[in-house]
Amino acid sequence: MNTMFSFLQYTFMLYALILALLIALAAALLSPFLVLSKQSLIADGMAHIAFTGVVIGLLFSNEPLYIAIPFAVVAALLITFLTEKVDMDSDAAIGVVSVFSLALGLIIISQSAGFNRSVESLLVGSLLTVTVPELLIASALALVVTVFILVFYRKLLITTFDPTFAKFSKINTGFLKYILSALTAVFVVIGVRSIGALLISAFILFPTLIARQITKSFNTALYLGVGFALFSTFIGLTLSYHLALPTGPSIIMIFSGFLVLTYLVNLIFLKKRRL
Repeated sequence: MNTMFSFLQYTFMLYALILALLIALAAALLSPFLVLSKQSLIADGMAHIAFTGVVIGLLFSNEPLYIAIPFAVVAALLITFLTEKVDMDSDAAIGVVSVFSLALGLIIISQSAGFNRSVESLLVGSLLTVTVPELLIASALALVVTVFILVFYRKLLITTFDPTFAKFSKINTGFLKYILSALTAVFVVIGVRSIGALLISAFILFPTLIARQITKSFNTALYLGVGFALFSTFIGLTLSYHLALPTGPSIIMIFSGFLVLTYLVNLIFLKKRRL
């Protein structure tokens, strides 16, 4: 019997669902601290960097994450260093490091005759080919991100909305930014392999953008963002299976639908309140 949840009987689909939900959870927890502090572009920049990291990893290992993750983390820390110590604008720092990394990756691909992996799979992802090591790394990432947010929540909140007051309060903002960048790098690398370099930044952008249409409370937006991220991911993956659609793009379309819906609800509510 073909039911809505019949795809869960297949191991590869179950793995794909678990990985997608772990990625969505980690992204939704990081989302408000990046989006509301105007650092959302780091996810897009890190996607270029992760692309090159995965390319290098594929040349030397059957499990490219072991090489791609350290590569991306170092690049993320370099971006933060340029922003914090060299006094370079964050957008410029992201642009310099990400474009250099992408150029390096394209050169490696062009010069590697034995590179027989599909570049397209890195651009659009291959969520249905999840491996156990990827699941373990994604689980560890979701756990670390959750613990990090819980432990440093108040300091992260102050740093996000008032960096000057955060420094006045002797909060180690540099440390928090470095850790946030490193965690974002790990998230993006895992996401590039499964969701794709072209789409992974959406997982950072949409949760907060959707939630902020409903509430201006940071706490509520964080919870709602997590809820929308998990629900959108589940529905997107389910529809992609039953309609034979690409998984990553299907999830992004659900995200987009929720953004439009919440915007319209917000618009209607505000109009009624003004009357």
